[in-house]
Amino acid sequence: MNKLIVFTSVIIFSFGACKNKKEVASKATAEETTTTAPSTPMAPFSKDLGGELVGKYWKAIEIMGQPVEMPEGMKQEPYLQFNKDGSLKAHGGCNGIFGDYELGYKNFIEMKNFSQTEMECSFDSFESGLVEALTYGKQYILIGENEMHLVVGKRAPFAKFKAVYF
Repeated sequence: MNKLIVFTSVIIFSFGACKNKKEVASKATAEETTTTAPSTPMAPFSKDLGGELVGKYWKAIEIMGQPVEMPEGMKQEPYLQFNKDGSLKAHGGCNGIFGDYELGYKNFIEMKNFSQTEMECSFDSFESGLVEALTYGKQYILIGENEMHLVVGKRAPFAKFKAVYF
Protein backbone atom coordinates (compact mmCIF):
# COMPACT_ATOMS: atom_id res chain seq x y z
CA MET A 1 0.00 0.00 0.00
CA ASN A 2 2.84 2.36 0.88
CA LYS A 3 4.44 1.61 -2.45
CA LEU A 4 1.24 2.55 -4.23
CA ILE A 5 1.03 5.91 -2.43
CA VAL A 6 4.68 6.67 -3.14
CA PHE A 7 4.29 5.64 -6.79
CA THR A 8 1.15 7.77 -7.21
CA SER A 9 2.85 10.78 -5.57
CA VAL A 10 5.87 10.46 -7.87
CA ILE A 11 3.63 10.34 -10.96
CA ILE A 12 1.59 13.37 -9.84
CA PHE A 13 4.74 15.42 -9.15
CA SER A 14 6.25 14.33 -12.45
CA PHE A 15 3.24 15.51 -14.46
CA GLY A 16 3.21 18.78 -12.54
CA ALA A 17 6.92 19.33 -13.21
CA CYS A 18 6.48 18.57 -16.92
CA LYS A 19 3.63 21.03 -17.15
CA ASN A 20 5.72 23.77 -15.50
CA LYS A 21 8.67 23.04 -17.82
CA LYS A 22 6.38 23.38 -20.83
CA GLU A 23 5.02 26.70 -19.54
CA VAL A 24 8.52 28.01 -18.83
CA ALA A 25 9.73 26.82 -22.23
CA SER A 26 6.81 28.43 -24.06
CA LYS A 27 7.30 31.72 -22.14
CA ALA A 28 11.01 31.71 -22.97
CA THR A 29 10.26 31.07 -26.65
CA ALA A 30 7.73 33.94 -26.69
CA GLU A 31 10.24 36.29 -25.04
CA GLU A 32 12.98 35.29 -27.48
CA THR A 33 10.65 35.92 -30.38
CA THR A 34 9.83 39.42 -29.20
CA THR A 35 13.36 40.42 -28.26
CA THR A 36 15.14 38.92 -31.25
CA ALA A 37 12.69 40.06 -33.89
CA PRO A 38 14.61 41.37 -36.89
CA SER A 39 14.89 45.14 -36.98
CA THR A 40 15.45 47.32 -40.00
CA PRO A 41 19.19 47.34 -40.60
CA MET A 42 20.83 50.73 -40.42
CA ALA A 43 22.28 51.75 -43.74
CA PRO A 44 25.97 52.62 -43.60
CA PHE A 45 27.07 56.19 -44.08
CA SER A 46 27.52 56.93 -47.75
CA LYS A 47 29.18 59.42 -50.05
CA ASP A 48 26.70 58.65 -52.83
CA LEU A 49 24.96 61.91 -52.19
CA GLY A 50 22.30 64.06 -53.70
CA GLY A 51 18.86 65.18 -52.82
CA GLU A 52 17.70 67.66 -50.26
CA LEU A 53 20.96 69.16 -48.97
CA VAL A 54 23.09 69.34 -52.11
CA GLY A 55 22.93 72.25 -54.50
CA LYS A 56 21.55 74.74 -52.00
CA TYR A 57 23.11 77.69 -50.25
CA TRP A 58 22.18 77.29 -46.58
CA LYS A 59 22.30 80.71 -44.92
CA ALA A 60 22.85 80.45 -41.15
CA ILE A 61 20.08 82.09 -39.12
CA GLU A 62 21.05 80.74 -35.68
CA ILE A 63 24.27 79.14 -34.41
CA MET A 64 24.55 77.58 -30.93
CA GLY A 65 21.41 79.39 -29.81
CA GLN A 66 22.56 82.83 -30.96
CA PRO A 67 20.76 84.60 -33.82
CA VAL A 68 23.08 85.38 -36.72
CA GLU A 69 23.37 89.10 -37.34
CA MET A 70 26.09 90.62 -39.48
CA PRO A 71 28.17 93.10 -37.45
CA GLU A 72 29.82 96.08 -39.08
CA GLY A 73 32.82 94.94 -41.09
CA MET A 74 31.52 91.45 -41.87
CA LYS A 75 31.55 91.06 -45.66
CA GLN A 76 30.27 87.48 -45.95
CA GLU A 77 27.29 86.05 -44.08
CA PRO A 78 27.70 82.66 -42.36
CA TYR A 79 26.55 79.83 -44.62
CA LEU A 80 26.91 76.12 -45.38
CA GLN A 81 27.02 74.27 -48.73
CA PHE A 82 27.04 70.52 -49.35
CA ASN A 83 28.64 69.18 -52.53
CA LYS A 84 27.67 65.97 -54.28
CA ASP A 85 31.19 64.55 -53.85
CA GLY A 86 30.86 64.48 -50.04
CA SER A 87 32.69 67.71 -49.33
CA LEU A 88 31.25 70.73 -47.59
CA LYS A 89 32.09 74.40 -47.63
CA ALA A 90 31.06 76.91 -45.00
CA HIS A 91 31.85 80.42 -43.90
CA GLY A 92 31.67 81.77 -40.38
CA GLY A 93 31.68 85.45 -41.32
CA CYS A 94 35.44 85.92 -41.49
CA ASN A 95 37.05 82.60 -42.39
CA GLY A 96 36.19 79.81 -44.79
CA ILE A 97 35.60 76.31 -43.40
CA PHE A 98 36.10 73.12 -45.39
CA GLY A 99 35.36 69.50 -44.54
CA ASP A 100 33.68 66.24 -45.48
CA TYR A 101 30.29 64.75 -44.73
CA GLU A 102 28.50 61.43 -45.10
CA LEU A 103 24.79 60.75 -44.91
CA GLY A 104 23.20 57.81 -43.12
CA TYR A 105 19.84 56.26 -42.36
CA LYS A 106 17.01 58.55 -41.14
CA ASN A 107 18.77 61.87 -41.88
CA PHE A 108 21.87 61.04 -39.86
CA ILE A 109 24.91 63.00 -40.93
CA GLU A 110 28.56 62.86 -40.00
CA MET A 111 30.70 65.92 -40.67
CA LYS A 112 34.46 65.78 -40.08
CA ASN A 113 37.98 66.63 -41.31
CA PHE A 114 37.55 70.38 -40.89
CA SER A 115 40.10 72.96 -41.91
CA GLN A 116 39.72 76.70 -42.16
CA THR A 117 41.45 79.84 -43.26
CA GLU A 118 43.05 81.95 -40.54
CA MET A 119 42.32 85.56 -41.32
CA GLU A 120 42.30 88.05 -38.47
CA CYS A 121 38.89 89.62 -37.90
CA SER A 122 38.05 92.97 -36.34
CA PHE A 123 34.59 91.74 -35.28
CA ASP A 124 33.04 88.77 -33.54
CA SER A 125 32.52 86.04 -36.11
CA PHE A 126 30.74 82.69 -35.94
CA GLU A 127 33.56 80.29 -36.94
CA SER A 128 34.03 78.50 -33.61
CA GLY A 129 30.27 78.11 -33.05
CA LEU A 130 29.73 76.91 -36.61
CA VAL A 131 32.54 74.33 -36.41
CA GLU A 132 31.14 73.16 -33.06
CA ALA A 133 27.62 72.84 -34.55
CA LEU A 134 28.96 70.90 -37.55
CA THR A 135 31.06 68.63 -35.34
CA TYR A 136 28.37 67.77 -32.79
CA GLY A 137 25.29 67.85 -35.06
CA LYS A 138 24.50 64.22 -35.83
CA GLN A 139 21.16 64.53 -37.61
CA TYR A 140 19.50 67.10 -39.81
CA ILE A 141 15.83 67.98 -39.80
CA LEU A 142 14.21 69.59 -42.82
CA ILE A 143 11.31 71.91 -42.17
CA GLY A 144 9.59 72.27 -45.50
CA GLU A 145 12.07 72.65 -48.33
CA ASN A 146 13.66 75.84 -47.07
CA GLU A 147 14.78 75.31 -43.48
CA MET A 148 17.26 72.86 -41.96
CA HIS A 149 18.26 72.26 -38.35
CA LEU A 150 21.36 70.39 -37.17
CA VAL A 151 20.55 68.44 -34.00
CA VAL A 152 21.62 65.58 -31.79
CA GLY A 153 18.76 63.67 -30.25
CA LYS A 154 15.83 65.77 -29.06
CA ARG A 155 17.91 68.71 -27.91
CA ALA A 156 17.60 72.26 -29.18
CA PRO A 157 19.22 72.68 -32.60
CA PHE A 158 22.93 73.45 -32.73
CA ALA A 159 22.33 75.50 -35.86
CA LYS A 160 19.44 76.63 -38.06
CA PHE A 161 19.72 77.41 -41.74
CA LYS A 162 17.46 78.82 -44.47
CA ALA A 163 17.87 77.80 -48.09
CA VAL A 164 18.66 80.67 -50.44
CA TYR A 165 18.11 80.19 -54.15
CA PHE A 166 19.90 82.22 -56.79
